[in-house]
Amino acid sequence: MKWKIAFFTGALWCAALPALAREAAPESPQDYAWGRSLTTPVSSPWYRVSLPPQVYEQSVWPDLRDVRVFNHQGERVPFTLQAQQEAQPAPKEQALRIFPLAASPVEKLTDSGERIWLRSPEGYEIKLEGERIEGVGESYLLALPDDIKKVNATQLQLGWDKPTENWQGKASLYYSADMKEWNLMQADAPLMDLASGSDRLKLDTININLSMTINSPRYLMLVFDKPQLPITLTRAVVIDSPESMKITNVALPAAGQALSQDRARYHWASPQPLTAISLSLEEEGTLPVEIAWRASPSEEWRPLAKTVLWKLNGQIQEPIPVSVGNVQEIQVTTVNAHLPQTLPQMTGLRESQTLIFNAQGSGPFMLAWGNKAAQNAATELDALIPAALRQRHAPENLPEAWTGEGVKLGGEARLTATSPVEQRSLWLTALVWGALVLGVLALAWMALRIWREVKEKP
Repeated sequence: MKWKIAFFTGALWCAALPALAREAAPESPQDYAWGRSLTTPVSSPWYRVSLPPQVYEQSVWPDLRDVRVFNHQGERVPFTLQAQQEAQPAPKEQALRIFPLAASPVEKLTDSGERIWLRSPEGYEIKLEGERIEGVGESYLLALPDDIKKVNATQLQLGWDKPTENWQGKASLYYSADMKEWNLMQADAPLMDLASGSDRLKLDTININLSMTINSPRYLMLVFDKPQLPITLTRAVVIDSPESMKITNVALPAAGQALSQDRARYHWASPQPLTAISLSLEEEGTLPVEIAWRASPSEEWRPLAKTVLWKLNGQIQEPIPVSVGNVQEIQVTTVNAHLPQTLPQMTGLRESQTLIFNAQGSGPFMLAWGNKAAQNAATELDALIPAALRQRHAPENLPEAWTGEGVKLGGEARLTATSPVEQRSLWLTALVWGALVLGVLALAWMALRIWREVKEKP
């Protein structure tokens, strides 16, 4: 029996050793699920490629480790991935002077129009003429300080003390250079302050696009839709976010499904390292929501944000920042409201990547992606383009290779492929289990033999 055990053990090792000793074969395009041809219009030692959205959506790995470039000979060429991102300076804030305005009684004009005077305790007077003037509620004059020459305002942020009751309303925003002629900037902007237990949901910003200068315009007027409010405006700040410094993102639409009247779920085919999500309503209105996330369908939901979705005058709320890592599913639950008939559309934003590759071998070249067995093969920029050459061959100035038609490669079977490391691990596991089974059999045989010897003795 001992020679049989030795024989089987040796057989296991003989079967496993070739797999353990085998070196990983060179990669080929067929190791990847999908591909796109690359057109290189000019001759260059390096090219840059803007990755198409399909690469982000179909890549097995969130970090894009399964992205490659092959030459016409089917050989992998050196490449690097560079995030298209610029350092974004901190937004600048400028406080405005606030002057509460008291409204005079409505005057009926001969041409069937109406007129109302808005006066501040400091002596400022503003005349408003037109139709439906009686709808003017509490109003505030907001003025740029005298010593500020210019502010490029992209957002107006308001502040007030916490009200004693839930409050929700709308406000219209006007601008003027001389407080005589007023132009409407935004009508019926939603504002609210809602409390539920220890939670507080506050919407206190209005998106604007206005260059306020010492000459024109330098005044804003905020007119609420209600004559009496449970709040008093205590703070008004315009925020200057420079447009020249923005992070470049790629937009990835999510598939959505309504689970009930107040809950919807959105998902992407694979986890995504999102930087923000954008939700847009089909119809104009507002919708308070709570948003949760998870990295895979098997994980628990975790809270992400409490906010208000809105769409007014063709504008929507700013994207919601995400800094939690990889996200595959988002759940949206309404607060004291129902989902609209048309489900809000969700788009995930992640940093876009530019692939830079060395044109080794002959073209045409091919971009390939989708391989669970792939290991990270991207190199550092210094190893691809030496620093001494980057003044002449700066990455942003390299000629661009254009992605063309799709190329049929290994197909979806590559999305579940195992790497050589995983294969060796499976063989080792099988070998260990085989040795354990043989050991149990050997012990059982020895026990049986001892039992028979004891039984045969008189």
